[in-house]
Amino acid sequence: MRWNTLSLDHKLKLIILGTLLMALVLSQTMNVFTVVHAYRQEFSHRMEGTARLVAAASVAALDFNDPAAARENLASLRMMSEISGAAIYDQNGKLFSAIGTPPKNHEAMGTTMTMTNCEVCSPILSAGEKTGTLVIRGSLAGQWDILTTDAVFSMATLVLIFALSGFVGSLLRRKMLAPLKEITTVVTDISQSQDYSRRVHHQSNDEIGTLVNEFNAMLDEIGKRDNWLQSHREMLEDIVRHRTRMLREKKQELQEKNTQLHIEMREREKAEMIREEVERLNRHDLKSSLTLVIGYPEILLGTEGLTHEQRRYIKRIEAAGYRMLDMVRNHLDMFKMEKGIYTLRNNRLDMVELLCGLEEEFVPLLRSSQVALNMSMNGKDITGMEEFSIQGEDPLIRAMARNLIQNAVEASGKGDTVYVYLRNGTRKRLTIQNSGMVPKEILPRFFEKYATHGKEHGTGLGTYFAALVARTHQAGIAMKTDAARGTRITVTFKG
Repeated sequence: MRWNTLSLDHKLKLIILGTLLMALVLSQTMNVFTVVHAYRQEFSHRMEGTARLVAAASVAALDFNDPAAARENLASLRMMSEISGAAIYDQNGKLFSAIGTPPKNHEAMGTTMTMTNCEVCSPILSAGEKTGTLVIRGSLAGQWDILTTDAVFSMATLVLIFALSGFVGSLLRRKMLAPLKEITTVVTDISQSQDYSRRVHHQSNDEIGTLVNEFNAMLDEIGKRDNWLQSHREMLEDIVRHRTRMLREKKQELQEKNTQLHIEMREREKAEMIREEVERLNRHDLKSSLTLVIGYPEILLGTEGLTHEQRRYIKRIEAAGYRMLDMVRNHLDMFKMEKGIYTLRNNRLDMVELLCGLEEEFVPLLRSSQVALNMSMNGKDITGMEEFSIQGEDPLIRAMARNLIQNAVEASGKGDTVYVYLRNGTRKRLTIQNSGMVPKEILPRFFEKYATHGKEHGTGLGTYFAALVARTHQAGIAMKTDAARGTRITVTFKG
């Protein structure tokens, strides 16, 4: 039976009777302990007194070595039905005389009690010297008789008090719960009939009287509010009908706009696909034309009679052609990476070798911009003999580094220096730093597509492509800019 399913009447009954039962049981338990303790104390004192008398009477028997006289002294103990055995031991601990079942000798004098027996060990003194020991054992079976008698009396008393208390408690409980039952009846009737004119009739100055008065006052207030709600119900229904009609109109209008939006989105997707197809065709044509730009310098370099200056210019034309070819390839690769269909070809590549090649490539731009390029690895300048190996696709990593360095050079002023740092660690990092700050207009969308500001021929694809390459390699890329240190872009390669 669950407590929450019981009525208040049954709960009060259980509380009253349970509390009363606990009090009576506790009282009777304490009484039993008191009676038993008193019996055991009295029995112990009686046994100790008897032991002293018998010990005094047995002095002569020990002195004259007369076991028969000692046995006669012990035989007087048979008059006490509780004594089950007694023994006299001489000063050497040897049994001298005994009756019944002889108890064992004790080294310590005094009384020893168990649940069923009481043993008293008393010295036998002659002229102030111990000549022997008297041990008497008595049975405590009498305590159980007392407990039985007390238990019967306690049970009868418990039943009588329990019945009387239950009767008196029932009368008081009915009187106390009558107004609460009336409140329950009124609440049930109101919930079924919605008649808020019903009232509870009870007068008292206690908490229940206060509850009844507040309940009646609450019914008055609810009745007033119910009348007010009834008067405004029709008005609210008109408002709801009007709003429902407006919502239906808005919903229809929204559906029409969504339909138009879907049409526009499909048209834009179609236009984007056409644009991408045209760009791919154009890039294919560019690659075909670049074959000549790259091929002829190779043929010219194979001829004799060219001066060193002429060879240097031809090599720059060849490098520019390859750079242009990389740009065309990068656009194709960027399209695949955007669509998530690019297949990465990872190989071990040396970033020191890659950066040294880019340094030679950037010589014309650095001279025309009057900007210096400083490259270091782990805090030391790069000489070209170092090695900084990572896993990646060489053309993509080269294009990413080229874009970031070119942006840094173009964002620097005359006389500035662009710093390139390589750092080993748990994850290898490439950092490119210049003294300029990123304009606040593009700061939130620095790595987004077509994000550019203040560059006459800027496309906004350099940093976007770099971020795309980093993500394709599962590397991290981040930018920090401030007036004190300029702009720092860090690529953290996958370990």
